[in-house]
Amino acid sequence: MTSLPTGHRAARDLLRQMQRMVAEARDQAVVSDGRPTHTAETVPVALVPRNGARMRRTAARRHAMLAQRIRELLLTMRQTGPEQDDGFIEQPAPLGTSQTRVVIAVCSACQGACCAAGREHAFLRVRTMREFAAAHPCLTDDEIVQAYLAYLPERALHPGCVYQGLQGCTLPRDMRSAICNSYLCTGLQVAVDAATPHTVGVFVAHRDGVNVSGGRLRALPVLD
Repeated sequence: MTSLPTGHRAARDLLRQMQRMVAEARDQAVVSDGRPTHTAETVPVALVPRNGARMRRTAARRHAMLAQRIRELLLTMRQTGPEQDDGFIEQPAPLGTSQTRVVIAVCSACQGACCAAGREHAFLRVRTMREFAAAHPCLTDDEIVQAYLAYLPERALHPGCVYQGLQGCTLPRDMRSAICNSYLCTGLQVAVDAATPHTVGVFVAHRDGVNVSGGRLRALPVLD
């Protein structure tokens, strides 16, 4: 096996050291919280970034930019075939209940740092529009645009994606791009992989460069 370059190896070792620190903090937290029986299986750890953006009333200009983006995607969709869609990403297999609860708990603590790059395009692609149009063949392009605008929150994180509302993404999962449904940052992936039906919470800490801060035991949300 080819050895990793020194820089990559150092980054990998640093991440592992940070994860061990968070795991130790988790162990101390569950004892202090009076639940020493909790284990790595019942409370996995997640080391994730944190979005520092603040909630603000969304300017009409941002809504107009999103609407224009969707119209452009729909126009391209009508003029091309599926084989020409760029950046094709398969929709992922649905997560299990425990995994979904972990994702919600961790992403709400992170406040969607990875989502912030969505800005006024929300990562929507031609493929996204094609799949939504196929699922709703009776809708005109104008009605599709209005369907997407209907889910915009009055207030959103700024800077950030126009759909980043107070409780997370306001766009239904079947209307999001595949990248939004499939992407898991490294810290979240670790926690999701560790989730089992016995998982009752997740211990979330935040990483900023080489620094680790916070560290909180978060109960998993109850799904309807």
